[in-house]
Amino acid sequence: MNFEAFLNTLPIMAKGMAGIFIVTGVIILSMVLLTKLSAAMRNNKDK
Repeated sequence: MNFEAFLNTLPIMAKGMAGIFIVTGVIILSMVLLTKLSAAMRNNKDK
């Protein structure tokens, strides 16, 4: 096992993991916003 090659790939892996977490956060945030928006629209429609 080449330890130096492993250390060279760590920044690439960190960028990939950060991208995954950012995309997951954006998806969760958009789901929360859409849920609140649809609930607000439903409340206005009922009144």
